[in-house]
Amino acid sequence: MARTLSRPTREDAHGNLWQYHSRSDHHSKVACWGILFDLLLTCGLLRSHIESGKVAFGINHKMTDFQHNRKKVLDLVLCTPAAGVPKGRPPSTFAAMVEHYEIDLSDDERSALVALPQLVGAPVGSVLAALEAKACMTAHQRALPRLYDELNSSHATTHGATDQAIAAGFVMVNVAPTFVSTDLNKWPLSQMPPRVSDHVQPRAAELVVAKMTQIPRRSKLGDAGFDAFAITAVDCRNDGTPVRLIEGPPAPASGDIYSYESMIARFAHIYATRFAHL
Repeated sequence: MARTLSRPTREDAHGNLWQYHSRSDHHSKVACWGILFDLLLTCGLLRSHIESGKVAFGINHKMTDFQHNRKKVLDLVLCTPAAGVPKGRPPSTFAAMVEHYEIDLSDDERSALVALPQLVGAPVGSVLAALEAKACMTAHQRALPRLYDELNSSHATTHGATDQAIAAGFVMVNVAPTFVSTDLNKWPLSQMPPRVSDHVQPRAAELVVAKMTQIPRRSKLGDAGFDAFAITAVDCRNDGTPVRLIEGPPAPASGDIYSYESMIARFAHIYATRFAHL
């Protein structure tokens, strides 16, 4: 994800190219693609279900909470395919998402992708897992209430629709000391220098990480919360300089329940046990 976001590819109405654009879902889709890629590499049962045609994926799937009739569009879902024809939402395969979202893969990652069974996009039948990815890149403290509420509504809607579904959440927190915001720079940057926002770091990022650890998590069916959840830190200044993955504080340490590796391992384990008889 850091490699992909290092390249400015999101164009605004003024002709500026951005690494991160707050009005684009590009970063969310790239994050969800990476999560699913690592899940496919980890979970043999999921690969088997894909090979036999039992599992497909859907993008921007609208789920309805049966209990409260809430509706929410989720970034990416794993599902049993329903009868019918896809609604024409590209891409049609998991591999095709690489070109569609301009995901930057290494040679080893491309080789690993080619070796995986082909996961296809299809009309969504029963949702098996729902992925929601969010980012907090600037104005950290002001963004917290909305970020928290959006993530909470994600797992609540997923489990309100079907308690069996795995709800997975991912948050990317920016630890960069400065940031060039798309919302504050609505003019051609070739004609006028950008307005740069300053962050009080690491305090700003620490506030977000602390709040994200309060997101409900569940250890068994029937409870409220995410089944798997990860917090990742990056240094993204959005000024054309490379995006860096931050592995030290305030990012969760390796082995922490909020670490990316722990989330993938937990996700894979839950899938392998919950859907063993699919």
